[in-house]
Amino acid sequence: MTGHDDFDRTLAGWFEADALSPAPADGLDRILDATRRRRPRPAWLAGPGSDWVGVTPGAGSSSGARSLARLGARWSTALILLLVIAAIVGGAILVGAVLLRPSPPPTGRLGHLAYGLDGDIYLADWDGRNPTRIAHAPPDGPADCYGFGGEGPMWSPDGRHLAYRSGGAFCPGATVLISDPAGHIVASFPGTGWLISWSPDSTRVATWVDLDKTIGIYGLDGVRQALLTAPAGCRLPGDFDAVWSPDGTSLVVWPCEVPLDGRTPRSLPANDPRSNGHWAYSPDETRVAYIAGGRLFVAAADGSQERVLVPTGVSGGPVWSPTGDRVGFDTGSSLSPPNELGVVDAASGTVTSLASAPGTESILFIRFSPGGDRILFSRSDANYVGTSLWSVHADGSDAQLLVTGTGWGDWQPLPAGP
Repeated sequence: MTGHDDFDRTLAGWFEADALSPAPADGLDRILDATRRRRPRPAWLAGPGSDWVGVTPGAGSSSGARSLARLGARWSTALILLLVIAAIVGGAILVGAVLLRPSPPPTGRLGHLAYGLDGDIYLADWDGRNPTRIAHAPPDGPADCYGFGGEGPMWSPDGRHLAYRSGGAFCPGATVLISDPAGHIVASFPGTGWLISWSPDSTRVATWVDLDKTIGIYGLDGVRQALLTAPAGCRLPGDFDAVWSPDGTSLVVWPCEVPLDGRTPRSLPANDPRSNGHWAYSPDETRVAYIAGGRLFVAAADGSQERVLVPTGVSGGPVWSPTGDRVGFDTGSSLSPPNELGVVDAASGTVTSLASAPGTESILFIRFSPGGDRILFSRSDANYVGTSLWSVHADGSDAQLLVTGTGWGDWQPLPAGP
């Protein structure tokens, strides 16, 4: 036997003894199970202050509890992801809805300025900025009957609607249109004349149907509610339109009163302030201002207790301030300069001059701002070609040019309240 044989026998014995080792057969499995890697949870799900992203179960935890813990983490993650996706989708829908919604009309602290220009109707901020065309004149029709127009107030007393006319007083097919501030037409009906007269409660409009003969009363739905007759000889010649009495039960077509209930129209007595060509009731309807013989008067609503506020030269107005403490008026005329705008204190009779027009130009008081601190007026040359809308402070300062090319505009009344 060689040394190699002894060595081979030694190795063979050693391998045989190792194969018969008393170590348990599952020892390796326990070791592997104890060291098996687990899926780490996201760090943002770990407890506050923890730097460890994996969680080792406690000594008494079962494999079922570990599975439920892992399942809860997965569901919480999925729930959060679903909420994020819902928020993104909801935000996209909201943004899309805002983009598809028509832009609201411009706003201003004094209400919108509505005006007609080149046959179209515009809405702007109180100072004429940011104009938006809300009604576009149709391209056809006679030159003298082209586009939209009117005289006097455009806004309803509550400031919710606008009234204007397609075609003038002598145009065939003249139509009155009622729209919201965005220009959406809510009603249209036949109507001729100059002024479109709103009822005090903003629910009806009066207009000539047959000039000088019949007057139509229409609701905001465009349905005619009444057709009134102005008797021949009752209405005086001139460009006069029907005006509502403060109680909304009759119309005055100077110098007659036409009841809405079908009673016979009558001539107004001389002691009734409405028998004059220009009159206006105060906002609380307790007083009336009127012009007679170039003088501006104020009286109780029934015509009693009259007083002279301006003794001479008054040609236009009167226009009450929203608080009823002042009355606006015009003096002179385009044929008898100077033509001026003034405001008189209804209690003291103190007059404040606001603006004047040189030469043969014409200047007309339109309305007070809702707060009473500014006045809207128009300025025109002798031929009514160079026209413009202006604003001035109630003390005569800070005159501002608002719009050129038109003398027909109206500030929006604002709802009462704080």
